[in-house]
Amino acid sequence: MTEFNSDSSEKTESPGCIILALVFFSLLIGLAMLVFIAGCQSPSNGAASSNTVASSNAVAPQGPGWRTMTSADGSYQVHLYIPDPAPLNQEFTAHGTVFKDGIPISESAEVVFDGGMPQHAHGLAVPVVTLRRPAGGFVAAGVRFHMGGRWLLTVDIIEGPHLERARGWVEIR
Repeated sequence: MTEFNSDSSEKTESPGCIILALVFFSLLIGLAMLVFIAGCQSPSNGAASSNTVASSNAVAPQGPGWRTMTSADGSYQVHLYIPDPAPLNQEFTAHGTVFKDGIPISESAEVVFDGGMPQHAHGLAVPVVTLRRPAGGFVAAGVRFHMGGRWLLTVDIIEGPHLERARGWVEIR
């Protein structure tokens, strides 16, 4: 015969209580680590990104022909001017300014402007030489879209070993 003890005056620790206590303790430790890690984050990261948007928007030119492109990794913002409408089969000068964190890029950075029609597997008919200007500026003289259609514009920004590309489309008629 089996005896049941109905006396609840004895205190027994069951494995379930121990597991519950360990889970609760783990949650507390995890919460403490989360607060510690969040507290160690530099407040300048958030401030820099909000300043970038404010600074970049403050200097972004508006109007026909101006377009803004962001590089693939988001490090650079390019304000590019191409006449609107862009002339077909005539040379013109494209120019712009490149910003990093809302500040014009350094004079030592290289900027390369190019364009092409990927759907036709060709680029510009004549290579364009891009010259740097002060305060993050650049000029690409001799750009010529030799046929109508959709052109992919690229601006490469090279700072030391780091290269990023900003891209944007333009329709030529």
